[in-house]
Amino acid sequence: MGYLPIRVTTLKSDIELGFDVYVKLPHKILLYARASDDIESYRIKYLKGKKVRKLFINDSQEAQYQSYVDRCLKSAMSDDSVSLEEKSELVVGAGEATAERIYEDPHSKKSYDAAQNTATNLINALAQNDEILKGIFNHTLDESDRNPDAIMQKHSLNTSSLCISFAEFMGLEKSLVEFLGVAGLFHDVAYSQSPEGEKNLFFKAVTDMDATELTSYKVHPKIGGEILQDKDFASKEVIALILSHEEKRGGNGFPNKLATLTVEQEILSICAFYDREVTCLGKTRDAVLEDFSMNQIGNYDLNVIKKFKIFVKKSGL
Repeated sequence: MGYLPIRVTTLKSDIELGFDVYVKLPHKILLYARASDDIESYRIKYLKGKKVRKLFINDSQEAQYQSYVDRCLKSAMSDDSVSLEEKSELVVGAGEATAERIYEDPHSKKSYDAAQNTATNLINALAQNDEILKGIFNHTLDESDRNPDAIMQKHSLNTSSLCISFAEFMGLEKSLVEFLGVAGLFHDVAYSQSPEGEKNLFFKAVTDMDATELTSYKVHPKIGGEILQDKDFASKEVIALILSHEEKRGGNGFPNKLATLTVEQEILSICAFYDREVTCLGKTRDAVLEDFSMNQIGNYDLNVIKKFKIFVKKSGL
């Protein structure tokens, strides 16, 4: 029997689990809560206080766990007594857990299904409360958890959330919003396949890379698309978005130097660029927005840039 890690931040009190939960000790695994139980709020608070990030479930009960996460999110979003911080923590916990899974096992149908489910939950949560997007972006990683992998997982969730909200702001049809949500989670999945010596490029400005580094970095959209290209469960629209997330208008992007972009391609490109600058490179919002005015004119439709800047400021990101 195998065990699957689950994040403590995805747990909510007063919701029946539907699966057994275990805690891992150095030399054994102990039952922590039974499927017919719920986990009381004081126990969740205790786990967080002790910096316990993960518990475990039988891998055969993954579907029950996903159903539980869906019920937790639905319950929290419709409950006015649940604080914005608690709601955001649940959304972030579920989203980053999916991003972690994608990076660890990008080829599997289970990872893709989890991304689709997470995108749907994000669409619903962001539609019910505009402040959730700000809560996702304001979430900071604990110093003990702050490592390159965790930062990339946060970048994936941020990009997906930003794409969903900006696409809604732009009035795109629902199916395109769903594709963007999944593509946002997957767009930089090539990071997980990169040699250790090249992973640092995802945290380096393109303008600071030498020729060799730039050549290596420019293939990552293609690698990401190829991971899903032969999978019958993966949407061709999502794959196309992953392949084009570094493209700019006029042939200024890569890997294919596209001269024109669809609206959805432009949305993913601009959202991924914005969050990479903020989350991965540590720049301020104002500095990135200024860069749009100074250096990105011509790379994106001027009207889209204007609307994106209004959207970002309106959302308080």
